[in-house]
Amino acid sequence: MKNILIKIGGNAASQLTPAFFETIKHWQKNNYNITIVHGGGDSISTLMTQLNEPVVKIDGIRQTTPTGLAITKMALLGQVQPDLVEAFRHHGLSAIGLNAESNQLLTGHYINQEVFGLVGQIDQVNTQLIQSLWQQNLIPIIAPLAITNQGQWLNVNADSAATTVAKFLKSDELYLLTDVSGIEVHGNILQQLTPQRAIELQTESVIHGGMLPKVNSAFSAVKNGVNAVHITNTIASHGTTISM
Repeated sequence: MKNILIKIGGNAASQLTPAFFETIKHWQKNNYNITIVHGGGDSISTLMTQLNEPVVKIDGIRQTTPTGLAITKMALLGQVQPDLVEAFRHHGLSAIGLNAESNQLLTGHYINQEVFGLVGQIDQVNTQLIQSLWQQNLIPIIAPLAITNQGQWLNVNADSAATTVAKFLKSDELYLLTDVSGIEVHGNILQQLTPQRAIELQTESVIHGGMLPKVNSAFSAVKNGVNAVHITNTIASHGTTISM
């Protein structure tokens, strides 16, 4: 039985095609366990701008104030996640939206409160909850938020959240869906990316901005037992596959 985790970016969420849902159905018929972790960066930024909250990113990570966190929760849990769950249901797939407070699904800690504010990293995942939903043929759709042991909500980079959840679930494959078909170098999509090549491309500023945490998260997942990580814009193509 295969275990696949798909990270859907905020942009990608609105661009899911009928073919995407047909592939998910095909996988489910073959007894694959499917888990979704979603982002929502554009929705968060739009809402922050509308509410006059500054949008500040450092190395692709969103600086998060208490107001920014409240806006992030509004965007992710009030807009992006319900829309995704509805899209899955519309295509005949049973899905359920989950967040950090769902039976302590995601617990974590601050990564650097002085620099990033209320931004965290996931320490623990309630895998039993996710596995129980698989047994009911439900697809968990998870928001990238965590809660500390003291009850403080934290914003988590969606790629980091997806790779951590994939690690805890011992996923066979992780798809990091984005708005590009892979990592492009001189007009060509890289089929494979090794750690050494990644360092070179970071030095050349080919890998920068939001792609930086994506690539770092992908290597972390592979190091922690995920068999293959694909950076792509469709689950029909592997795009750039991360390998050690």
